[in-house]
Amino acid sequence: MRTSIADYEVIRAAQVGPTGRSKYLCRPPARLGLQDPVTVTELDADAGGWQQLADHLVRLACVESPDLLALLEVGPDLSPDSPAVYLVTETALGGSLDRPTGILDRTARISAVAAAARAAHAMHEAGLPHGSICPPLLLLTPGGAVLGPPRLDAPLGLATLVGSWKELSTVDPDLLSGEGPSRSSDIWSLGATLHGALSDRPLYPGIEDDEPVTAVQRVLFTRPEIDPALDGPEVEIVRACLETDPATRPDTALEVAERLHGMAGLSGMAG
Repeated sequence: MRTSIADYEVIRAAQVGPTGRSKYLCRPPARLGLQDPVTVTELDADAGGWQQLADHLVRLACVESPDLLALLEVGPDLSPDSPAVYLVTETALGGSLDRPTGILDRTARISAVAAAARAAHAMHEAGLPHGSICPPLLLLTPGGAVLGPPRLDAPLGLATLVGSWKELSTVDPDLLSGEGPSRSSDIWSLGATLHGALSDRPLYPGIEDDEPVTAVQRVLFTRPEIDPALDGPEVEIVRACLETDPATRPDTALEVAERLHGMAGLSGMAG
């Protein structure tokens, strides 16, 4: 295992997330003035892709939303073993929606999806679709649930990158058909993520036993089936987000957040 990345001291390797990149829990250098550990993620970007990556990160860092994971620094990783780029973010000490470090009740799970919806809306208003909303990227920080960034170094032509059938179930089939990520595809993913947060039943029954190619075909050529055990308000929101016609889905992710907020009975929704 690496002992350092730039001037960050590695404490331990962290779990590889849906972006498929190695992550490390690190002690930040004194120059940052931070006490808590940070997360350093290796990104794959050569000299030709550096400017595009940097431009995207600048745009993402300019999105004003407390519901987005805080981006702290990006720089070239000059290690001979990893000639790439590193991204530093705050650390989600509470884990993620799919793997929390503690027990999450129903209200906490709905609140996490609502936070992701608010974050997605802030990105959309800045002209940035997310394209990868799923439970592993709903991160639990001391300040509450936040949405982590999508894969920032995806090669051209990559439709999506998933690590399990649960993540695949949150991908809008239009993305698998070659459409680019958009406001409506993120809304679809929010609905699928909400379903996964409230039910252990697969949105596509049988997908848990499929080989990868078959699982993709199932998403492309069948309709998701909402768990009949979910009650009325939950079903209405999930069904609205999963409409086949993007024009009939909620207009904005903020609308999704507001509906979730009312369903969970939360007091005072963060902006």
